[in-house]
Amino acid sequence: MDAPAELIAEAAAGELRDVGSGRQELLVERDGGLLVGMVLVRGKEGQVFRHRAEVRKLIVHPGRQRGGIGRRLLARAVERARDLGFRQLVLATRGGTHLPEFYRRQGWAEVGRFPAALQVAPGDFRDEHWFQCEL
Repeated sequence: MDAPAELIAEAAAGELRDVGSGRQELLVERDGGLLVGMVLVRGKEGQVFRHRAEVRKLIVHPGRQRGGIGRRLLARAVERARDLGFRQLVLATRGGTHLPEFYRRQGWAEVGRFPAALQVAPGDFRDEHWFQCEL
């Protein structure tokens, strides 16, 4: 299900505000002047969660997928989280794609699955997979 452009722009502006305020880190991959991938890393809020961060919105340009960009961005997210003093990273991803296997190949442990948690189109429900990486 495609989101309207104005909702995408609104969500992107909110993410950039959080980067500007220091609430989250933005790591990018460029090829020359072209932005080909990005990942957001955000520390979890609350006393009992302050040892972990969340990998959010790992995105690679569709024409550049499966070329190592996602792997490099994920590795940089892990390093940045270590540098910031976190002990654990978590993420969630959509099932029905190659993504759960991608994270497994990178050494992440699948720690849970929420069946039919995501509706990507009318009548198309996907599992949400939860992963964890010990730093």
